[in-house]
Order: sequence, then C-alpha cells, then structure tokens
Amino acid sequence: MPKFTYPIVFILNEETGAYNGFMPDLLIYAIGETLEDVYAEAEYKMHVYFKIALREEIDFPEPTSLEDVSAKWKGYKVSLLTANLPD
Repeated sequence: MPKFTYPIVFILNEETGAYNGFMPDLLIYAIGETLEDVYAEAEYKMHVYFKIALREEIDFPEPTSLEDVSAKWKGYKVSLLTANLPD
C-alpha cells in the first residue's frame, strides 16, 4: 500500500472561527469548523490527488520537511498528513 506524508498548515480564521488547511507542496486547501474537519477534508483531497497522479503517471513533489514548513509558517500549527492508497 503506497503511503504519502506531507506537511499541512492549519490557520484559524478569526472572523468565522473556522479553520483553513494548506498543504504547500501539493497546493491543497481544506476548510472546516474544527481541526479534525480540516484534517479529514485534506486527507480525502490528498488521497484523490495521489490516486490520479499514480494512475496518470504524473510526477509529484518531494515533501518539504516539517521543520522547513514550520520555520516558514511561524505562529501557525503545522502537522504531517499521511494518505494511504490501496495497491
């Protein structure tokens, strides 16, 4: 089972109280009422991204290190997200 792990940045929208998620390496955006909602939406979008990329034999970027993304996005919560794809 292929596994892909990339950093995700969580950003609180102070006006609405909702969260935004951004995966800078893949240009994936997700929104949700909670961090868990954002994580789940980003995981789904990441799964679709890699399923299509693998099927179409499209190259995809190497993940940026968690440390580098954290340094660039100081003050924001940064985590790793893994998508598991069936063989």
